[in-house]
Amino acid sequence: MTLRKKVLIFIGMIVLFGLACTYFSLDRILLKRFAELDKRAINADMKNMILILEHETENMKTNMTDYSASNAIYDFMKKTVKSAPIEDDPYIQNKFNDAFFQTNTIHFAALFGASDQVRYDRYYDVAAGRQTKPPTGMTDSILANGGSLIHFTGEFQSKTGVIATSEGPMLVVSLPIIKSTMEGPIQGALVVGRLLDAMEIERLTILSHSQFTFQLAKDLQIPKFHDNADGAPIIWMDNISNEKVIVHSLLKDVFGNPYLVLSSEKIRNVYNPGQLAVKLYAFILTLIVLFVSAGIMMIIDRMILKRMKGLVINFRSITQKQDFTLRINSQGSDEFAQLEKEFNTMMSSLEGSRNLLEKQAIYDPLTLLPNRAHFFNRLESAIREAKEQEVPLALLFIDLDRFKWVNDTWGHDYGDELLKVIASRLQEGMEPGNFVSRLGGDEFTVLLTKISGKEAAYLKANQIHTALASSYSIKGRQFHTTASIGISIFPDDGSTPEELVKFADIAMIKSKESGRNRLSAYSNRMMEDLERKIILETQLASAMVNNEFHVFYQPIVDAQSLQVVKVEALLRWKHPEMGWISPSEFIPIAETSGMIIPLGNWVIYQACADIIKLKQCGYPDLIVTVNVSVLQLEQDPFLEVISRILSEARIRPEDIELEITESTTMSQGKAAETLMMLLDLGVKISVDDFGTGYSSLSYLRRYPLHTIKIDKSFINEMTVVDFDRTISKAIIDLGHNLQLKVVAEGIETEEHFNLLRALGCDEIQGYFISKPLDFATMCKFLQNFNLKVG
Repeated sequence: MTLRKKVLIFIGMIVLFGLACTYFSLDRILLKRFAELDKRAINADMKNMILILEHETENMKTNMTDYSASNAIYDFMKKTVKSAPIEDDPYIQNKFNDAFFQTNTIHFAALFGASDQVRYDRYYDVAAGRQTKPPTGMTDSILANGGSLIHFTGEFQSKTGVIATSEGPMLVVSLPIIKSTMEGPIQGALVVGRLLDAMEIERLTILSHSQFTFQLAKDLQIPKFHDNADGAPIIWMDNISNEKVIVHSLLKDVFGNPYLVLSSEKIRNVYNPGQLAVKLYAFILTLIVLFVSAGIMMIIDRMILKRMKGLVINFRSITQKQDFTLRINSQGSDEFAQLEKEFNTMMSSLEGSRNLLEKQAIYDPLTLLPNRAHFFNRLESAIREAKEQEVPLALLFIDLDRFKWVNDTWGHDYGDELLKVIASRLQEGMEPGNFVSRLGGDEFTVLLTKISGKEAAYLKANQIHTALASSYSIKGRQFHTTASIGISIFPDDGSTPEELVKFADIAMIKSKESGRNRLSAYSNRMMEDLERKIILETQLASAMVNNEFHVFYQPIVDAQSLQVVKVEALLRWKHPEMGWISPSEFIPIAETSGMIIPLGNWVIYQACADIIKLKQCGYPDLIVTVNVSVLQLEQDPFLEVISRILSEARIRPEDIELEITESTTMSQGKAAETLMMLLDLGVKISVDDFGTGYSSLSYLRRYPLHTIKIDKSFINEMTVVDFDRTISKAIIDLGHNLQLKVVAEGIETEEHFNLLRALGCDEIQGYFISKPLDFATMCKFLQNFNLKVG
């Protein structure tokens, strides 16, 4: 068997195995994910329909409050009933006229006395455009269940919901009749209703943008469900197919009895396109793999069988063109390769003198890479060529992570040597036609001229990213550094050098903000995110003035007693237009803008105020932990701020615990000095995300800390990865040996909880115990808390 056949069989087996694994992954992972997304979207639509129904009853209640809480109706209900029909009473004719029913879209209205007697009840016939007596049994439906609908325990109570009548389901609102000052005693009840007839259903359909129907629950066979603990509606689906699904929700009447089933037929807008996309992707992937395989075979054939011919062609080309820039592509270490290398050495010597002056003008003197001016000239010409050939280009914008730390810690001579090594690695394995340059500082660019699109550019960027992540040996010291890379594509992202550089820079910044050591391809979303970031930054100050910030609390449980011993104060922002904004989005903005200082101080002030309330509620020993930014610690008045807040709140320093996140700046300077003074003051200090920063052990040696928190990155895979479990156990043992409390955060399952208890962890925090709660909800949680674990 020839070598060519052997290589062909080997590559074919690899291709078949890779395709089989890919197809299996697409079918088992992607399609399942599409189905889950579909289900979420359909459930969200159904919940929206239910919210619209609830919104309608709330609107009715709001409109009717002006009628029920009125001195006029209060005096009317107190007076003696006249012998004349009550609907002829001037007050009734003035307040409950046809316009009342029409304006409020009401079909039924009734007044009931304090002893449940019917003082007034009328039905509005929409077709006839006038009031009539209520249909038989409609008033009795209101008085069903012992008249519980019109009985109230207080002036501020109201009752809303849906009720069964002889005319079909009806939305009802029942309000106590009280004075305009919202005072009693209650003189009766005002009950109004709106029938869920065809016209109302059509109106609700328009509001919800969904077609739906109502059916009586007793006429359907409903699956058995348990009521959701959070009061969420019960939703289920049936008649599932690849195209459509019918979603149902059970609605209870105002007395709490199952009454209606809300149904809607939905098209599977995610699963169907996803299924087609998976099939198309599989087909395209097969074609790409086949083409790539064919290309690999051609390359191997050329490298082995046609090498001699290629060598002759290269010699002839250099001789004829008299171009000293031509080089023979040398491969291997045999005699031919040695000849090629020697010839290239000779050509380099001849070319060197001519290029020396040119390099001094257009090359960076430190790394010998093209400088900014050369780069922009090359990029402009590359764009011009790409336009003529109608081919894409890719620009990689590379920024080294933590390069400033190298300069500040080891000196600029080490930084310069590191830049040289980086430049060398960037050039290694770079295909002809691609262009590497240094813009300045620790910023580099790579221009890729022979790519098929964004995917190919991403693959190349990933190769560069991997190469730069390897360790460096500089002057006998080992350094590890990473890079953040942004990618922009011509012509998809920009058509000028300035646009491509700008968008690649934005993508690189996105990589930095996402945690560094990442690749990011530019998208319009990044520009939107940048604009959003600018908006949020400009609105941070006004958000404090407008009281848009809130403090939530997440309980921390003692692992042995299973009692809540601490709560962590967490800052939340509810924007009036954007809704709840994630702390991971606005906290970095606050830190870069300096707003983290007044924000952090406000959180400490609020937490201390809530500590007083907790003591008053019977929790005198509950500790509140507050996150503190390094920027706060670096401020001269921070210690004074803490002292003043504690003094004004009249609480002990040990009632509050400040959490700091590991940072290189914490081991020196003003922050370290402030930290020591806080400890002297008696404030407890804990280290958050322990084990992920730069100076974990240095913290334990320098400061008399009280608590360390195991970062949740070690917790997530702890039940399946022995390494993470071992690290967690080591941190716990280390903390105990140093007389420190050890807290595990991010616990979401009972399995994690039990495992950490077994490892000896002191305190546990996470969604398994409770999500972050506002203060009032947190107090209720503490009253009813009873954790039971296996």
